[in-house]
Amino acid sequence: MTNDMNPTRAGGSGPVRVGPIEDPARLPEAVELYRTVLELRPGDPAVSPRLLAGLPRNGGSVIGAYAGDTLVGFAYGYVGRDSVTGEVYHYSQAAVVGRDWQGRGVGRALKQGQREYVLATGLTRMRWAYDPVRARNAHFNLDVLGARGRWFVRDLYGPDRREPGRGGPAEPTDRLVVEWDLAGAPSPVPGLAVDLPADRLPAWGETAPAGDDLLLGVPRTWSRTEPGRAARVRAGVRHALESALGQGYVAVSCGALSPSSGTRGDARADTAYYRLRRDV
Repeated sequence: MTNDMNPTRAGGSGPVRVGPIEDPARLPEAVELYRTVLELRPGDPAVSPRLLAGLPRNGGSVIGAYAGDTLVGFAYGYVGRDSVTGEVYHYSQAAVVGRDWQGRGVGRALKQGQREYVLATGLTRMRWAYDPVRARNAHFNLDVLGARGRWFVRDLYGPDRREPGRGGPAEPTDRLVVEWDLAGAPSPVPGLAVDLPADRLPAWGETAPAGDDLLLGVPRTWSRTEPGRAARVRAGVRHALESALGQGYVAVSCGALSPSSGTRGDARADTAYYRLRRDV
């Protein structure tokens, strides 16, 4: 299964080919792309080419996005089983896109390629985890793909001591786990529209009611958050998501408010807002 997509090529236009990485000799390229995008140091752990070689033979996925013969995106996953319900699904462990190709549609093409691959195995659900303070990732997962944020996990990977470019102590690796219905039509929630005065919009790490929904404020650009404040925001997001999801809410959208959103007054340009809705 190989598909030609049409994300915008850096410096021009042309198709990007998405499909399984079937040649084991090319798997080290995927590992190198992973290390480069995540800015891993030589001693930091990364995925093994031998692991990637074994995944497709045992229900897993190893999907690449190529511009010509150059690997510009990579995703991999494996079969998972819910320890409570027994449901079987595909768990996407990681998806990375080369920095020169980010924001050009490669990520969407990569996930759609992974979706088609997984559907061909007979599974119809995919899950993965992401850092909930990263508004751009949240928007992609919830609004672009139509996944739903259903579970919150504290410190999933243990303290992160290698995050590049940020001083201060190690950050917790709290994660929001989303579920994507692969068989249904994409069902993103329409853009945020709220009838609230600006002074009732939630601050970072806080929630506020919006009709039957809840809004949760997060920084629009996490990398600009001052390290001392970041710890407080993370703690607030952790508490808000644990509380809301525990009451049956699901994360269905994340984005900035536009001037036409219905907000009375000026919404904060530095803030993105999760929309949390009763289980849908």
